[in-house]
Amino acid sequence: MDLMRIGKAEINANPDGIDLGGAFFDGLNKARIMTRKTILDPTTIVYSGGVDAVVENAQTAMGHLWMVTQGNTRRDQIAAGADWLRVNLACTAEGIAFHPLSQPLQEYPEMAALLQQTHQRLAPDGGTVQMLARIGYGPDVPVSPRWPAEAKVATT
Repeated sequence: MDLMRIGKAEINANPDGIDLGGAFFDGLNKARIMTRKTILDPTTIVYSGGVDAVVENAQTAMGHLWMVTQGNTRRDQIAAGADWLRVNLACTAEGIAFHPLSQPLQEYPEMAALLQQTHQRLAPDGGTVQMLARIGYGPDVPVSPRWPAEAKVATT
């Protein structure tokens, strides 16, 4: 939630995280219908709409891709990330859309049951599921706003 950017002003101020931009989201935010509070409140239509959107996205997948490492050291994680980038680039070169599904891999108490279930299904022989994505053919999606590299990379 801390990395969600609702509306153009927030996206421009912090071009990272999950951007919810465009006239629709701007309007909902200005009308105070879509706020951080309403997104987290299970009794609101904004909350249920968000859940519906996530479930629909997952159910439209033409395939799923995941990466498992035997260990879970920092070295394993970095190597998996490098391999993941190569797989993502190879899919992109073939015109295959690639959408990470990181939610079931989150390591905080509220996600513990889903994390365990994901590992039971995707790594039944042990190991750590490092990455998970849905893949397939889909519409072109605009690039999300991002910080310029010089804003985040230190040089000497």
